[in-house]
Amino acid sequence: MIKDLEDLVKGAKGVADDSRNVRKGFIFVAIKGMNSDGHDFISEAVKRGAIAVVGERNLKLKDAIYIKVPDSREALGEIASEFYGNPSEHLTVIGVTGTKGKTTTSHLIYHILTSLGKKTGLVSSIIAKIGDKEIDTGFHVTSPDTLSLHKFLAEMVKAGCEYAVVEVSSHGIDQKRIAGVRFEVGVLTNIAPEHLDYHKTFKEYKKVKMSFLNSARLKVIAPEFTNLKILPGDFNNLDVEAALMAVEKLGFERSQALMTLKTFKLPEGRLMEIKNNLGIKVFIDFAHTPESLEALLKYLRSVTSGKLISVFGCAGERDHKKRRKMGKISGELADMSVFTAEDPRSENIFDILRSMKKDAKNYVAIPERGEAIPYALSIAKKGDTVVFAGKGHEKSMAYDGYEHPWSDFESVKNYIERKKDVSAILLAAGKGTRMNSGLPKVLHKICGRPMITYSLQHLRNAGVGEIIVVVSFKKNLVIRQIDGAVKIAVQGNPKGGTADAASSGLQRVSDETKYVMVLYGDDTAFYSPETINKVLENHKEKKAILSFVTLIKDDPHGLGRIVRDGRGNLKGIIEEKDATDKERKIKEINDGLYVFDKKWLEKNLPKVEKSPVSGEYYIVELIKMAIDQGERTVAYTLPNSIEWQGINTPEQLAEAERKMEEKLK
Repeated sequence: MIKDLEDLVKGAKGVADDSRNVRKGFIFVAIKGMNSDGHDFISEAVKRGAIAVVGERNLKLKDAIYIKVPDSREALGEIASEFYGNPSEHLTVIGVTGTKGKTTTSHLIYHILTSLGKKTGLVSSIIAKIGDKEIDTGFHVTSPDTLSLHKFLAEMVKAGCEYAVVEVSSHGIDQKRIAGVRFEVGVLTNIAPEHLDYHKTFKEYKKVKMSFLNSARLKVIAPEFTNLKILPGDFNNLDVEAALMAVEKLGFERSQALMTLKTFKLPEGRLMEIKNNLGIKVFIDFAHTPESLEALLKYLRSVTSGKLISVFGCAGERDHKKRRKMGKISGELADMSVFTAEDPRSENIFDILRSMKKDAKNYVAIPERGEAIPYALSIAKKGDTVVFAGKGHEKSMAYDGYEHPWSDFESVKNYIERKKDVSAILLAAGKGTRMNSGLPKVLHKICGRPMITYSLQHLRNAGVGEIIVVVSFKKNLVIRQIDGAVKIAVQGNPKGGTADAASSGLQRVSDETKYVMVLYGDDTAFYSPETINKVLENHKEKKAILSFVTLIKDDPHGLGRIVRDGRGNLKGIIEEKDATDKERKIKEINDGLYVFDKKWLEKNLPKVEKSPVSGEYYIVELIKMAIDQGERTVAYTLPNSIEWQGINTPEQLAEAERKMEEKLK
């Protein structure tokens, strides 16, 4: 495509398809994407030091060489390959594609080859393996970008690899992310309707898959049946068959390859069983299509003595038709289905759930995956099987353009290992008058998620035994968003104040609880699970009756102040509306996170008196009460303000959005 490609690349110090990554001496390739066009950033790339620009438009540049090509994506592959020394020409590259089973088949081929003594590299949706090095390949990406792929292959050559196994997606093929790679073997595991939101028709989807297969010198189309019983589930043994056929194409004996599989373990998130002491079987799997979900549930049904509970969602901005199908399949094969989130992206989660429910039976819909998982585990009885499908190995959840940290495995683990003696009461009854909105304050979104859902996730990740959410204003909207494993308490008097709200929540706390945390649902979105646990452990170590969190804040406007005597001893907390002018100058504030000895709280919460100024019952009065009683009261001061953000106005919400964006980078 490009004449004198070798000369063009020879003097270059790097290649970039994002103008922000351009440095002096780089080649910039302008690519038109779905949301932006690299041609619009050519001037920026030149300013940053690009010596050459490749694009599809008719342009003349003054300060850099410009080369027009018919296809920038194809050109990027050629340039990347040349820049990295044409690594695929020095490797035997095996590409694996298919609607399902790509990851397992890729890992099987890698395992067979390495077990047979062949130095092999791997690039899958889970990981890249190069020698002794392992690299996370990113969020929601099967095929890495063109530059990363060629760089991986070059590192394999440098590490002395003979073979490279590359997992290839239909998006990666169509977007030419594998351009410039010479594939010796192409493997097609299977094909069924998928990604029709992108490819539009099944015919086009098949065409894309076959274009890759036909580009390889040797082709493997896996059979639809096998007698192999090496891995659990017929679907996994079909992947074994595909892997065996691939290595046979490379000249290896089937019998030798089979021997190596005695030590093979399924990749992360593929029918991954989590051992536990609950007397139930728990699995995590990546199944996210009707066909893969059906195969998974049929297998689990065959090995389950009790009930089968299926937990899964359907991704936003993806094929809408499969939602109804998957709901029906689960309803027919599982005893109970829990429909929940799986990367809602820009779509309304309730619209997705509505589609899933159309032909389903025996289901509940829980929009927050972090609540769906503990709910499913909490209803399982001894002998039951619970499977969490759709996310598998993934480490993030996509909401409205943002990737939020997420792990099914960690969520399951945190519930199994939860602290049964700790309960949290999350106060979410407020109207949020200053937000100038009819929406309950805790449902206002930060980076695509209602603020209260961050608090719930942090508490779950901290291993808190149970969570009680106190609601009042438009309670049905809040309950619809967070219902699942949480307990709901309704504050009868919405103007009663924080002590009254806590009292409503305390009535639902379990008998086995020893420690009660009380938090506000509108200012805890930035607490980390680690900090929550530090506060808890500090409370236990110091054998305190009451602990609370404070922070030094330059602008404490609107917040409760920490009042100390001349020697720094704690006297209490006073709300700003009740504070004197002198007290309002105090910069140490109350963050609104408390830990109480449950028995002490039960005895003293009813003693809180109404404020003569506001007419409300304040939970902070308990601090003065504990001090007056001579009980051990501990103030845990946060080292900085990163983990706390009060949200009472649209301006503070915008500030929280900026803060969260920075945190998610």
